Amino acid sequence: MIAILTIVFALILLFLGSYLLAHRNKPFLVFDPINQPGLKMMLTFWGSEFLLVALACIIIAFINNDIWTIAVLTTGSFSGTFMLLTMTRFLYRK
Repeated sequence: MIAILTIVFALILLFLGSYLLAHRNKPFLVFDPINQPGLKMMLTFWGSEFLLVALACIIIAFINNDIWTIAVLTTGSFSGTFMLLTMTRFLYRK
């Protein structure tokens, strides 16, 4: 059961990572990475990081080791939190 949930988590991370990487050069939501080079670097970093954690989630789901599963799920959760915290820096900048 935990393997299925880990794969679902990996799919969410894959979507988020690809979305962030796809929007490095075009405006999305209230953000404009064209006018903010720091935002573009942040999107590249977090998009790549999400893809790496998603890949690790998929591998760990098939290995089925509880300790590694907890570690990779915790890493993914904290990554999402830290990504949101870093995006708030760019929220009201023009």
